[in-house]
Amino acid sequence: MDESKFYALCLQGDVTAAYEYLQSLPNKNRKYEQLEMKYYHRFFGGKPNFRFKTDDPWIRKVLLAYNQYFLSVLTRKSVIDAETRLVHELRLLISDKVLIDSLDLIEEKLEEIFKEKGYQFLGGVTSPFRGPYIWRTTDKKEFRVELPHQTQDVTVYFLRDFIMQSWIHFATFGEKFAGGWAKEDGLYYVDERPKKKRVTIESSEFQVSYLKHEAQHLSDYGCFPNLPAKDLEYRAKLVELIYEPKPYRLLKKFFYEAKKDPNYPHPYSSYVLMTKLSQLAFGKDVIPSLDQWKSVDSVRIQNWAWTLYDEHTGKLETNEIITEGII
Repeated sequence: MDESKFYALCLQGDVTAAYEYLQSLPNKNRKYEQLEMKYYHRFFGGKPNFRFKTDDPWIRKVLLAYNQYFLSVLTRKSVIDAETRLVHELRLLISDKVLIDSLDLIEEKLEEIFKEKGYQFLGGVTSPFRGPYIWRTTDKKEFRVELPHQTQDVTVYFLRDFIMQSWIHFATFGEKFAGGWAKEDGLYYVDERPKKKRVTIESSEFQVSYLKHEAQHLSDYGCFPNLPAKDLEYRAKLVELIYEPKPYRLLKKFFYEAKKDPNYPHPYSSYVLMTKLSQLAFGKDVIPSLDQWKSVDSVRIQNWAWTLYDEHTGKLETNEIITEGII
């Protein structure tokens, strides 16, 4: 099985497609038979068994409400209907339930209650779906990050003791997850990972794929307020390629992640980036097979990423309107 393809479908929010791909494989070994059974029981068997990292009855009800929402949206059910049910379930768990019918307002109330219980709660949307991050422990450290044409001083908050990590973690049984995010007050890093997913602060995965990526977001928040998520992701991924010593590692990720749908900022930005690189490397708009990228010189990829980054920055600075691709 091509695991990258399987999990890429999950990251695109389509567990049904991922499961169908898994079902289609002939002569599966025991590992993939167990994986198929696990996905069946959670998403398609009708009676999922959830394990919560808390005994608090109120918290368990909140987590259950979000899990039921995840089950719906990840299996091609109506997002509007799923959000309506989520509003109904969560509203029953807050004090002024009669007056609130907005998920944003409900999550503000949830944040207050979780704080009283000793947890941090970050609601909102990890595009394209809702789903909170809920954790107990936070530590911080200061970094100075080199970015194209500038340096950025950042505070990184290291987060541990999670009881929920939004829909990506749920869709992949923790195999994939948001490694962190940027807010105006600093960067947030998920420091609680499976043993095989742990990285050191000195590694390229942390220094480039996390620190530079998220620091670029922080810089763009100040330079280009209200920049759409797909543009933010496009710019941050270009920065990764500029500084990554082995860019094939990133190209492989972007290749499988790519999806031509602006509603999915991460996959769409990967699609645009890979398309533009294909034009530069091979002179065509169609993204070549992954094997062909192995022969492309790393320095050339880094230089092309610089060119695309500066080109995009120039268009933002001159407010140029573009009808295709990013912006």
